[in-house]
Amino acid sequence: MSSPTTPGSIGPGEFFPVIGVGPHEKPWPEGAQYDSELLLNGDRRNVLDHYRYWSVEAIVADLDTKRHKLHIAIENWQHDLNIGSVVRTANAFNVAGVHIVGKRDWNKRGAMVTDR
Repeated sequence: MSSPTTPGSIGPGEFFPVIGVGPHEKPWPEGAQYDSELLLNGDRRNVLDHYRYWSVEAIVADLDTKRHKLHIAIENWQHDLNIGSVVRTANAFNVAGVHIVGKRDWNKRGAMVTDR
Protein backbone atom coordinates (compact mmCIF):
# COMPACT_ATOMS: atom_id res chain seq x y z
CA MET A 1 0.00 0.00 0.00
CA SER A 2 1.42 3.40 -0.91
CA SER A 3 1.81 6.02 1.78
CA PRO A 4 -0.64 8.94 1.67
CA THR A 5 0.46 12.39 0.54
CA THR A 6 1.61 14.54 3.44
CA PRO A 7 1.01 18.30 3.68
CA GLY A 8 4.78 18.90 3.56
CA SER A 9 5.03 17.34 0.10
CA ILE A 10 2.44 19.70 -1.41
CA GLY A 11 3.70 22.95 -2.92
CA PRO A 12 2.20 26.41 -2.31
CA GLY A 13 -1.22 26.81 -3.88
CA GLU A 14 -1.57 23.11 -4.65
CA PHE A 15 -4.64 21.16 -3.65
CA PHE A 16 -4.27 18.65 -0.82
CA PRO A 17 -6.89 15.95 -1.38
CA VAL A 18 -7.95 13.89 1.59
CA ILE A 19 -9.27 10.61 0.30
CA GLY A 20 -10.61 7.87 2.54
CA VAL A 21 -9.91 7.65 6.24
CA GLY A 22 -6.78 7.36 8.33
CA PRO A 23 -5.76 4.63 10.73
CA HIS A 24 -8.52 3.26 12.93
CA GLU A 25 -8.36 4.25 16.59
CA LYS A 26 -7.81 1.48 19.09
CA PRO A 27 -9.47 -0.68 20.22
CA TRP A 28 -9.79 -2.13 16.74
CA PRO A 29 -13.03 -3.76 15.72
CA GLU A 30 -13.03 -7.54 15.88
CA GLY A 31 -13.96 -9.87 13.05
CA ALA A 32 -12.42 -11.86 10.24
CA GLN A 33 -13.66 -9.32 7.67
CA TYR A 34 -11.25 -6.60 8.87
CA ASP A 35 -7.84 -6.15 7.24
CA SER A 36 -5.18 -5.40 9.88
CA GLU A 37 -3.05 -3.45 7.37
CA LEU A 38 -5.98 -1.14 6.56
CA LEU A 39 -6.75 -0.70 10.25
CA LEU A 40 -3.12 0.24 10.88
CA ASN A 41 -2.46 2.48 7.85
CA GLY A 42 -5.91 3.78 6.94
CA ASP A 43 -8.33 2.93 4.15
CA ARG A 44 -8.01 5.15 1.06
CA ARG A 45 -10.26 3.05 -1.19
CA ASN A 46 -13.51 4.18 -2.77
CA VAL A 47 -15.86 1.91 -0.81
CA LEU A 48 -19.07 2.39 1.14
CA ASP A 49 -18.50 3.35 4.77
CA HIS A 50 -20.06 0.04 5.79
CA TYR A 51 -17.13 -1.75 4.11
CA ARG A 52 -14.41 0.56 5.41
CA TYR A 53 -11.37 -1.40 6.65
CA TRP A 54 -12.76 -4.69 5.24
CA SER A 55 -10.61 -6.93 3.04
CA VAL A 56 -11.58 -7.22 -0.63
CA GLU A 57 -12.42 -10.90 -0.12
CA ALA A 58 -14.78 -10.06 2.75
CA ILE A 59 -16.52 -7.35 0.70
CA VAL A 60 -17.04 -9.73 -2.23
CA ALA A 61 -18.33 -12.46 0.10
CA ASP A 62 -20.82 -10.03 1.67
CA LEU A 63 -21.98 -8.78 -1.74
CA ASP A 64 -22.46 -12.40 -2.85
CA THR A 65 -25.01 -12.88 -0.07
CA LYS A 66 -26.98 -9.85 -1.32
CA ARG A 67 -26.62 -10.46 -5.07
CA HIS A 68 -29.78 -10.11 -7.17
CA LYS A 69 -30.78 -13.15 -9.22
CA LEU A 70 -31.18 -10.95 -12.28
CA HIS A 71 -29.09 -11.71 -15.38
CA ILE A 72 -28.61 -9.15 -18.16
CA ALA A 73 -28.28 -10.20 -21.82
CA ILE A 74 -26.79 -7.79 -24.36
CA GLU A 75 -26.86 -8.47 -28.07
CA ASN A 76 -23.50 -7.62 -29.61
CA TRP A 77 -24.64 -7.32 -33.21
CA GLN A 78 -22.76 -4.41 -34.77
CA HIS A 79 -21.59 -1.80 -32.26
CA ASP A 80 -20.23 -2.19 -28.74
CA LEU A 81 -20.41 1.48 -27.78
CA ASN A 82 -22.70 1.00 -24.78
CA ILE A 83 -21.78 -2.50 -23.62
CA GLY A 84 -19.22 -1.18 -21.11
CA SER A 85 -21.74 1.19 -19.54
CA VAL A 86 -24.33 -1.60 -19.28
CA VAL A 87 -21.73 -3.85 -17.59
CA ARG A 88 -20.77 -1.07 -15.13
CA THR A 89 -24.44 -0.37 -14.33
CA ALA A 90 -25.15 -4.07 -13.82
CA ASN A 91 -22.18 -4.22 -11.45
CA ALA A 92 -23.52 -1.23 -9.50
CA PHE A 93 -26.87 -3.02 -9.10
CA ASN A 94 -25.09 -6.22 -7.99
CA VAL A 95 -26.69 -8.46 -10.63
CA ALA A 96 -25.79 -12.15 -10.86
CA GLY A 97 -24.39 -11.98 -14.38
CA VAL A 98 -24.07 -10.20 -17.69
CA HIS A 99 -24.18 -12.21 -20.91
CA ILE A 100 -22.99 -10.75 -24.19
CA VAL A 101 -24.57 -12.57 -27.10
CA GLY A 102 -23.06 -12.31 -30.56
CA LYS A 103 -20.15 -13.30 -32.75
CA ARG A 104 -17.98 -10.22 -32.26
CA ASP A 105 -15.55 -9.50 -29.46
CA TRP A 106 -16.35 -6.36 -27.51
CA ASN A 107 -14.08 -3.62 -26.20
CA LYS A 108 -13.67 -4.45 -22.49
CA ARG A 109 -11.96 -1.15 -21.63
CA GLY A 110 -15.38 0.49 -21.28
CA ALA A 111 -16.30 -1.88 -18.46
CA MET A 112 -13.44 -0.48 -16.31
CA VAL A 113 -12.57 -3.90 -14.82
CA THR A 114 -16.14 -4.56 -13.63
CA ASP A 115 -16.37 -7.38 -16.19
CA ARG A 116 -14.19 -9.65 -14.04
